[in-house]
Amino acid sequence: MKKFVFAAMLLVLAGCNRPFTFVQMTDTQIGFVVGEARSDTMMKAAVAEVNALDPALVVITGDLVDWAYSDIQDSIYFARRAEIKAPVYEIPGNHDIRKGEPESRERYARLHGETRFAFRKYGCAFIGMDSNCIKNDETELEQEQLEWLEAQLKAARKARYTFVFLHCPVIRQSIDEPEDYFNFPLAKRSQYISLFKEYGVDAVFAGHTHIDYRTDYEGIGFYTAGPVGYAFDRDRSGYNVVKVGKDGFTVEYTETKL
Repeated sequence: MKKFVFAAMLLVLAGCNRPFTFVQMTDTQIGFVVGEARSDTMMKAAVAEVNALDPALVVITGDLVDWAYSDIQDSIYFARRAEIKAPVYEIPGNHDIRKGEPESRERYARLHGETRFAFRKYGCAFIGMDSNCIKNDETELEQEQLEWLEAQLKAARKARYTFVFLHCPVIRQSIDEPEDYFNFPLAKRSQYISLFKEYGVDAVFAGHTHIDYRTDYEGIGFYTAGPVGYAFDRDRSGYNVVKVGKDGFTVEYTETKL
């Protein structure tokens, strides 16, 4: 019996240290600029490439569709999402839950469920959160999420790596960059980065900008992926491929071959 338990423990430990790949997709945003048909083609191409990578999981970081109330855009998104072979986790963007429109939040909940997630995979902690309540000054929702987030981060202290996902970047390139539509307010970014640093977060993944960025601050990697859909930066539509190994992880922005 003792030998069996010991063997089982070894298998668990080996699984916790195994190399694996996951993919971050963002801003599929069906219908944005190029229309539903072209968006469908772009997401279909990205999904085919991601499936060929055989990742352990896929996280989609918001702006799933362009118009929160479009049945057509939703149907396209769900059809393409269903083609992803790996487990999929998703969080909302500002086009999925619109500022000052609680009915869009209710609709998102009906279609997608929770606006956040937390789970472990191969010893790593994956935590997804809703940036909309932060950007939109929804104080009660943000406080509820903040308490949940801190509890999840505390529980992940001994994780191999801790990865956080949200739609709007906390920062794009620097802690003191000007506040605008595409990042957190100055006070908020300091608050959340301090929390991430306290609990040993290794990387924060975001979307929203339709341009890929990456930077490092206080030992935390901040990775903003370009979109699966229409891109602002020389049409560089794509996704982040994250390879986790024994001695670290790499993040590569990969352009979709369209």
